[in-house]
Order: sequence, then structure tokens, then C-alpha cells
Amino acid sequence: MAGVVRIAFGVLFLIAGVFFLLSIFGFILGLVLLLIGIVLLASGMSASNDAERMRAQQEQTNRLLAQQLQMSAAIAARPAPTPYAPTAPPSAPMFADRYCPACGQGNARSAGFCQRCGRPLPPPP
Repeated sequence: MAGVVRIAFGVLFLIAGVFFLLSIFGFILGLVLLLIGIVLLASGMSASNDAERMRAQQEQTNRLLAQQLQMSAAIAARPAPTPYAPTAPPSAPMFADRYCPACGQGNARSAGFCQRCGRPLPPPP
């Protein structure tokens, strides 16, 4: 509908532009009206495909929404992961030269903080 209106106004502006071009006083106004008419005609012609383009976009949106619903349903249907529960505390690494006074974690000689609790380690002996 908008395309038809643009085409109608474009034709009116073209006719007015030609009329003013033929008169001596309205040459510049005639040029402006001709340009406006050409732009309106071009935009009206391109707007004639708007309904088809909007239908295609709506179909694509519907497909994407259906995929999103399927993904949401699949995520909701999968079983919840079991929480991690360590069976035994990790043993001290082989390279442990220093032990944390707070938690007993073995740390490397070059470590400044405990790898487990993050507390500062005393200076190396």
C-alpha cells in the first residue's frame, strides 16, 4: 500500500516538475520537483516487494523460535548433573617442599601462597 502511494506522489511530482521546467521562472523548482518525483517512484517500486520480504522474514523468525523452543525443551529434559564430591583429600604433590600451616597442603618451594586455601606461606627455611 505504501508503495502505491509513493508511486502516485512520484507521478504528481514529475508532472509538476515538467510543468515548472517549461516555464522560465520555475526552472530550479522544476528540477527539485523532478528529483523528488524520481526518488518517490524508485522507492515506491522497491516497496512493492515489501510484503514478500516481510513474509519471508516472518517465516525465518518462526523457524528460529521453533529451534529455540526445541533447545529449551532438550535442556530441561536432560538429567541434572550430580554434584562433585571428592572421596579423599588430594595428596601432597611430589615436589612439596613447604607445607601450609593452616590447611597442611604441600606447596612448591617457590610458592608464596598456599595452592589450596590461598593464605600466605611463611618464608622458606
